[in-house]
Amino acid sequence: MHLACDPLSALFLAILLPQIVAGALGAERRSVFFWAFAGGMVLAVLAAEAFTLLLGFELMSAASWVLVLRGDRRPATLYAGVAMFSGACLLPALFLPPGGIAFSLILLGAGAKAGLAPLHAWLPKAHPAPPAAVSALMSGGMVKVALYVLIRYGFVVLGGAVQPWWGTALIFAGAASVLIGALRAVLEVELKTILACSTVEHVGLIAVGLGVALRAKALGETDLAALALQGALLCAVAHGLFKPLLFLGAGAVKHATGSSSLDWLGGLMRGMPRLGGLMLVGCFGMSALPLGPGFAPEFLLLHAVIAAAGTGGILARIGFTALLAVLGLGAALALGTAVRVIGVGFLGRPRTLRAAAAEDADKPVLWGMGLLAGLSVPVALFPGIVLLLLNPVIAQLVPGANQPPLHYAPFMLALLLLIAAAGTYALLQRLASHGEREVHAFNGGFGKPPAWLPFGDPLTQASGTGFAEPIQRALGATILGAKFIDPGESYVLDPLRRLNVYFTRAAERVRRATIRQRLAFLFAALVLFLAALGFVQGA
Repeated sequence: MHLACDPLSALFLAILLPQIVAGALGAERRSVFFWAFAGGMVLAVLAAEAFTLLLGFELMSAASWVLVLRGDRRPATLYAGVAMFSGACLLPALFLPPGGIAFSLILLGAGAKAGLAPLHAWLPKAHPAPPAAVSALMSGGMVKVALYVLIRYGFVVLGGAVQPWWGTALIFAGAASVLIGALRAVLEVELKTILACSTVEHVGLIAVGLGVALRAKALGETDLAALALQGALLCAVAHGLFKPLLFLGAGAVKHATGSSSLDWLGGLMRGMPRLGGLMLVGCFGMSALPLGPGFAPEFLLLHAVIAAAGTGGILARIGFTALLAVLGLGAALALGTAVRVIGVGFLGRPRTLRAAAAEDADKPVLWGMGLLAGLSVPVALFPGIVLLLLNPVIAQLVPGANQPPLHYAPFMLALLLLIAAAGTYALLQRLASHGEREVHAFNGGFGKPPAWLPFGDPLTQASGTGFAEPIQRALGATILGAKFIDPGESYVLDPLRRLNVYFTRAAERVRRATIRQRLAFLFAALVLFLAALGFVQGA
C-alpha cells in the first residue's frame, strides 16, 4: 500500500475527522466495525494508488454493511447489492486508460455510492437503519468519500481527457437528485428518513457544481470552473458538519421518546432545550438560510450556473435557466423541510406522553453535536476565510484558474434581517386580531383543553403529514407519480427485482433438469462453441 496527502486528500480528511470524533463520543466507540468503517474512509482518502483506494473503499462498504445489518435487516440486502455494483464499476475503471468509458464507470460506481439519481433509492432506506452515530457518518462522510473518488478521477487522473459531456451528465444527475431528494424530504414523516432524503438533495447540489466545473474545464473556462468548484467544495464542507449533527440529534430524540415520527413528537424544546438549540443550528444549514452554513455554498452555485449560461448557445441558456429553476425549487423545499422539522417536532404541543416527558440528551451526544455546531460557525459567518483555505485544492483541480475572493458581510446581513423581522412583527401586531373565541378543534379552532392535557390539545396543531399535504398535492403527483413512489425505485429497483425473479426461476429450471436435458444442453453449447471457433478461424 502507498499513502499520500495532497491538498484534495487533506480537505476530505478534514471533513471526515470531526464526524468521526463526534460519532465516537457515543456508545459506538466500542464497536470494532465502527472503527473499521472510519478507517476504510480514511484509507480511501489517503490512498496514493488504485489498489489502496479500492481496499479502503471496499473496507468502508463491508463495515458499514455490517452496521446496517445490525440495525435493520430489511435494507441490508439492497445496500449490499449497491455496494457490490459500485465496486464492480470502480474495479475496471481505475485501471482503464483515460477516456469516456473510464469516466462513465467512475460516475456509475461513485454515483451509486454517493446516492446520485437515478441510483439513489437505496439511500433513504439504508442510512436510517443503523444507530445514529453510524447514520451520521454514512450521510456526512461515506457519500463524501464517493464524491472524492469522482473528483479525484474526473479532475486529476482523467483530467487530460475531459470532455464537455462529462459535466453535462453530472449536471443532469445532480439536478434530478436535488428535485427528488428535496421533495421526498418535505413529504417523509420519519426524522432520519427526512435527513437521508435531504442528503440526496445536497449530494445533487455538489454534483451540479462539479458538473458545471467539469464542463467549464473542458471548454477552457477556467475561471468559471474555479467558481463552481468553490460552491461545490464549500457545500461539501458545510454538509459534512450540519448533517451529522442532525442525525445525532435524531438518534437522541428517538432514544428519549421511543419514536422519530413527526406525527408523534412535538413540544420537545421544553424538555430538550439544549438539543433543540443544536438542531436549530443544523436546520439553518439544511435550509440554506442567510447566516447559516448552507447559504454561501448555494449562493456561489447559483452564480456559477448563471455564468455558465453564457458559455454556450441557445440550448445552453435554456438548460441552465431550467437548472436555476430546479435549484430555486429545491431551496424552497429545503426551507419547508427545516421549518417542518423544528416547527412540528420541537415546537407546539407534545403529541404523546413520552414526548411530554422527554429529557435532554446525554452529555457525550451534546458534546459531539456542539463540536459540529461550533465548526459550522466559521463556515456560516466567514465563508471567505474558508475559501482561502480551499484555494490550494482548486489550484490542484483547475491549474491556472483565477479564484475571486468572496466578499461576505455577515453583520450587515444580520442587521438587514433584524430590520425585516422587526418590521414584520410590527405589521402583524398592528393588523392582527386580538380577540378570542372558542370553536371546536375539528373546525380549525383552539378550544379549551381538558385538565389532563397540561400543554393543550395536540389535535389543534398541524401534524407532520398535514403540513406536507399542500406540497404533496401540488408537486407530489407530478414528480413522484400518482402512487408517490420514488422514480429511482420505479425505474431502477423494480425492473432489477423482476429481472432477479426471472433469472432465479431460470436457474431453478436448470437445477431441476434431468440428466438427459443437461447432457443435451452441454452438447448444444459445445456445437455452438466449435461453430464460432471455426467461423473466427475462417475469417
